[in-house]
Amino acid sequence: MSGKEKIKILFQEIQQGNKDAFNDLFNLYYAKLVAFAQQYTKQFESAEEISSELFVKLWLKRDQLSKVFNPEVYLYVSVKNACLNLIRADKKRPMLYSEETGVDSIEKDSEGSKLEDKELIKLLDEAVNSLPEQRKIIFKLIKEDGLKTNEVAEIMELSKRTVENQLYKAVKTLAETMSAYLGYHPQSKMGTKKLSELSAIFLMLQ
Repeated sequence: MSGKEKIKILFQEIQQGNKDAFNDLFNLYYAKLVAFAQQYTKQFESAEEISSELFVKLWLKRDQLSKVFNPEVYLYVSVKNACLNLIRADKKRPMLYSEETGVDSIEKDSEGSKLEDKELIKLLDEAVNSLPEQRKIIFKLIKEDGLKTNEVAEIMELSKRTVENQLYKAVKTLAETMSAYLGYHPQSKMGTKKLSELSAIFLMLQ
């Protein structure tokens, strides 16, 4: 069963009052939605609050879920709109950038991890976060969350061509960053260095 089919089934079961299905949906998407919201709010606490409120509303209005055509897009669009409403409501609110990256988790990797592996992952993480805001969000939605370009276009209210162009520019920038560090282009010589932990990263640039 694909992820798209699974979330549709979960929505159907939630509509029928299935609390286990609701918990499954929460576990699958809460962290992703918090990370997505944080791209807009720049505050982890606000991102958590917005994502939590979405799930509360989802349960309270579960009888209306049959009207949702694409559940995954619905979740992301709902979070995005809530973030924009928050920003509009308080434009003077201090924008503290406290985004959690994957660096902390990397530091907790097994003792056998090489320092250079961690440095490269950290470099990529920093390169992603230094991308223009819209480009960064598009890259993360497609390469990290696995959404399709047409779904991201709907979420971001952009044309599919714009999303594709922004993704291409993001990948090009990141590949060039990796190339400068590795001494070769990661898209052309993937696997020439024995960095097993980085295989997923190289695949992101394909």
